Amino acid sequence: MIIWILALAKLMVHFLTNGQYGYQIDELYYIACGEHLDWGYTELPPLVPVIVNLSRSLFGDSLFSIRFFAAIAGALLVVITGLMVRELGGGKFAQCLAGLAIIFSPYYLFIQTILTMNAFEPLIWTLCAFIILLSVKYRMPQLWYLAGFIVGIGLLNKYSMLFFGFSLLVGLCLTPYRQIFGEKWIWTANLIAIIMILPNLLWQNQHGWPFFEHQAAANLSSKKPLLESMVDLFIQPILMMQPLTLPVWLAGIYYYLRSPDGKLYRFFGWSFLVLFAIFFVLGGKSYYLAPIYPVLFAPGAIMVEKFVRHKKRWKTSIFVALFASSVFLIPMSLPILPLPTLLQISKFYSSIYTLPDRESTDLNSIEAPWHFRQMLGWEDIAAQASKVYHSLALSDRSDVAILTWDYGYASAIDFFSKKYNIPKVISGAHAFYFWGPRDYSGKIVISVGGDFDYLQKLFKQVEKVDTITHENTIGIKSTIPIYICKEIQVSLQHDWSDFKAYFGEVYRQ
Repeated sequence: MIIWILALAKLMVHFLTNGQYGYQIDELYYIACGEHLDWGYTELPPLVPVIVNLSRSLFGDSLFSIRFFAAIAGALLVVITGLMVRELGGGKFAQCLAGLAIIFSPYYLFIQTILTMNAFEPLIWTLCAFIILLSVKYRMPQLWYLAGFIVGIGLLNKYSMLFFGFSLLVGLCLTPYRQIFGEKWIWTANLIAIIMILPNLLWQNQHGWPFFEHQAAANLSSKKPLLESMVDLFIQPILMMQPLTLPVWLAGIYYYLRSPDGKLYRFFGWSFLVLFAIFFVLGGKSYYLAPIYPVLFAPGAIMVEKFVRHKKRWKTSIFVALFASSVFLIPMSLPILPLPTLLQISKFYSSIYTLPDRESTDLNSIEAPWHFRQMLGWEDIAAQASKVYHSLALSDRSDVAILTWDYGYASAIDFFSKKYNIPKVISGAHAFYFWGPRDYSGKIVISVGGDFDYLQKLFKQVEKVDTITHENTIGIKSTIPIYICKEIQVSLQHDWSDFKAYFGEVYRQ
């Protein structure tokens, strides 16, 4: 019963708060992808575009609608984690502690507020681990078929599922369960997953494997130094999972690797270590490990439950401390405050973001936490592009293309195009590249962003007509030029590769 109460609480937290601020950059991108359903996109599989297409069909374009299934995923994550605790022998206290660890995790709070691949990733990983746990505990090898299906779903959501699947296989190899590789169950499970992801792999192959091209550009754009990456991987998860839950998930690692009770599931402990080693070597970002923590919370909560057994004050103190500490973290994880209020209390979080000149009254000049900045200002870009578009003579507008060089600008203008009565955008950024130049001739192009010198190579006339001041997704304010370009010197239809861009820069392999 406690599991379902906590799941309902998690659901209501998101339903009551996810309508604040605005659309997040990736949400707008997924909406655009959802309007071009396919087996693949530049850097993502097809599941989330299908989900956003479904939510829009059912509930419309409101923030609540777009984020509906992400909130459902958060609630189900609490349920599956609680069930995992119960199957491992945990009581009500352990179930409650594991559920609260998820509910109060700053990472899960935010990531399941918005629609993103990461909102579903922890649920899929934890569900896969739970099915394998049941297979091992009850000696039901046929459940591996279901595990293979879940891995397939995970791959259709995000390619990082491959790392989790690989880590599980290595974990099994390092335990007596290695004998399972001589049976049909696990090979059939792998075959199921491969068949499910095969259409996406064929799409990637047909389009020249753009995922790897995108990753190469990403490494050039945002690759962190090794030392910084190491600090992120070691320190950031402690903050992301709520610092007071550190003993819980560390106890979970101990349970799997050293505890006699965890001997049956030792491969989960090895799986965590393998994942950590992979992301350490690859210089992975801190959130790459986030989906595995519910698998650690479950046994860790049981270890804590055993420690505080017959110690009522300890139990109460743990819950009080968890609640009290989360009060300070929730405003930085959930969009629960009106934006002016959030900005007013920003001085208490100076380590996360800084306060500008106190005399400034322009909210756009005040820095909010970076993840909330991703939800601000996108409609302004569309409004400014609309202003330039409608300044053109009516006779010229029928063949005007709005071109962008960044997927965020492209997604924002594309989504708000109907509201501002402007044409759908064209762009060489990310998946927009594969949707092509539509039917535009290139006679007149409004370029939102772009390099002036490069534009002069593509058009005979290039005139800067306006600028947009926008704060990008990492919190750096930038001035975005808007150009009116005329007399194209290349063909949009035949030379579209000249417009391919990643992260605002023209990309060449």
